[in-house]
Amino acid sequence: MKIGDKILIVAIIVFSIVGFAYSILRPTFPGDTVYIEVDGKLYEELPLSKDKTVTVKVDGGGYNVVEIKGGKVRISDANCPDRVCVRQGWIDRSGENIICLPHRVVVRISGRMKNVDQVTY
Repeated sequence: MKIGDKILIVAIIVFSIVGFAYSILRPTFPGDTVYIEVDGKLYEELPLSKDKTVTVKVDGGGYNVVEIKGGKVRISDANCPDRVCVRQGWIDRSGENIICLPHRVVVRISGRMKNVDQVTY
């Protein structure tokens, strides 16, 4: 193994550790609103603080059951073939999403950042 190979391996390890640390330590903010979108259009807007279950029906007999409970949201049931959206589990932070590709359903959490004067993205 040459010196260039060793430098490359060390650089990859350092970048991996920095990327992992950023994903763990980055600031996140609690969400307060759940947006359910179907085919890119708003289906329903709900507060994250109120427990509720919504059945989203899509064309072709498809459905997704969106459950809000205890300040968290999940898709608890769906009749899509792979059910990846159901296995996603609970989300509760602003910016998190659950996506069901076969039914084109997106469950998105949005919230206000506290103690921030200005934010530019």
